[in-house]
Amino acid sequence: MNAVLEKIEKSEAHFNFKVEYKVFEEALDKVYKIKRGNYEVPGFRKGKAPRFAIEAKYGETIFYQEALDMLMPNEYQAAVDKLELKTMGEPDIEVGYIEKGKDLDVKVVVPVLPEVTLGEIEGIEVTIPKAEEVTEKDIDRQLEMLQIKNKKVTDRGMEPAVIGDTVTIDYDCELDGNKLDPVHDYQTILDEEVGFLGFESQLVGKKKGDIVELEKVFPDDFPQKQLVGKTARFQITVKKVEKIETLPLDDTFAQEVGKVKNLEELRQRTREELEQAAHQRYLMARNKAIYMELFKRCKVEIPEFLIMQRATGILQQFEEQVRSEGGTVELYLQMMNKTQEELKNEIWEDAENSLKSEYIMDEVIKEKGYTVTEEEIDEGCREFALSVNMDPENAREKLGPLVSKVEFDLKVEKAFQYVLEHAKITEE
Repeated sequence: MNAVLEKIEKSEAHFNFKVEYKVFEEALDKVYKIKRGNYEVPGFRKGKAPRFAIEAKYGETIFYQEALDMLMPNEYQAAVDKLELKTMGEPDIEVGYIEKGKDLDVKVVVPVLPEVTLGEIEGIEVTIPKAEEVTEKDIDRQLEMLQIKNKKVTDRGMEPAVIGDTVTIDYDCELDGNKLDPVHDYQTILDEEVGFLGFESQLVGKKKGDIVELEKVFPDDFPQKQLVGKTARFQITVKKVEKIETLPLDDTFAQEVGKVKNLEELRQRTREELEQAAHQRYLMARNKAIYMELFKRCKVEIPEFLIMQRATGILQQFEEQVRSEGGTVELYLQMMNKTQEELKNEIWEDAENSLKSEYIMDEVIKEKGYTVTEEEIDEGCREFALSVNMDPENAREKLGPLVSKVEFDLKVEKAFQYVLEHAKITEE
């Protein structure tokens, strides 16, 4: 096998190899014998025409593609084996001009397993915000959301909207002179505080069928920071006004909805849930900061096809989440003042970073020799099963091929813990 590696760039191997003409000729003859019954040639019974006669009538290259399809997998694999490449994904194979009697020239570009060059993984220094403190107001807001979730809804008909009502609207919007796509059936709760769009308070007193035109300059303290300083012009059509009746927030509510003894217990449980969520956000910010520093110190290039696969999965999860919350990706983009291209770029970056982190941690695992016990794998499988609402009984058997992912994640935890123990983290 004559194979030459030209270069490995961005985790893609570029190489070429030759296929002996006699191997190609043998493949042509095999294809001819399989396919000859499909061709009619004057002077010969169907299926009895010699190869040269079929080629003379239908063209010399009539069997070329199928012959290449037949021989190429073995020839390609032989070249990969000779060059000792760790390939992944489908190769891009280009066969040069074929001349009778001459060996075939083949060029290949194929993704290969990313090579990781570890830098100094000890001594990383990062500065991150402190974990958010949970206030009584946070608890009140969470309980209000729980009340709304268990609300009674009554259509007000032609009655005007009041604070606390839910209003369904269509609206057109121009943002700094740029017309956005119309939004239909947008629901908002009329609150005394500034709503998501900033105009909710001006719908108080409006009724079904009313058309409201207004202009708004988003102030410096507006919650959606990407809109601060921008001017928006809205034309709003009120489609429905609904009265929201919530259960009183008392011990009975705590018992019936929260399944606890009293309101005090419900508030305490809510505090614990909010504190846990705040802690998780803190850990995510800390881990991201650590990984971003690791990316500067370590070298790894991820093949584009891997990033594409991961990005597609992230996008699908995002779309499902938005739909589950009653929205659309288009509405999200409008509210966040982002283009579809900007969203794709963000997801691409997230996908690339997640893959980089996996390959870097895998290299740390190899360098430090981290292993996990059978007991650790069993416990990891049980925890994974619980996290996806699966019965943890005999979880390892039920998870099947996912067990290898659980095992890898456990090793990553140990590797990342090593990096953390040798890092300096400053909170501000």
